[in-house]
Amino acid sequence: MKTFLRYLITSVIGLAIVLVIVLAKNVFSQTDAKTVLQIWCDAFFVAGVVLICIGSIVLASNGGVFYMLGYSISVLFATIFSSKVRRKYKTFYDYSEAKKENKHSFAYILIVGFVLAAIAGILLWRYYAV
Repeated sequence: MKTFLRYLITSVIGLAIVLVIVLAKNVFSQTDAKTVLQIWCDAFFVAGVVLICIGSIVLASNGGVFYMLGYSISVLFATIFSSKVRRKYKTFYDYSEAKKENKHSFAYILIVGFVLAAIAGILLWRYYAV
């Protein structure tokens, strides 16, 4: 159930992006079929690329790309507010080992993004067929 809910929420967010783009382009007042297909194709492509980029950032984060940035910010805050904040991690190694345990799943974001991009590809094929 939890997995289905993740896919559902991600799909709703992707379709909301599509709807915002379609309404911004005023697709319902268009009369030309090619223009309508172009707008729908653009909307699905943008939503798909946004979700693919977000999934890629989560993938990079799980790989440890942002560990040094997070550690340096925590050290900065501990230095600035030294009387109020205690450093939780003494070394970068301690910080990275603690963060390795905190992985986030990302496959559902990439899958929904690729599905939206595939829909854009189908609409593009229809666009050139018209």
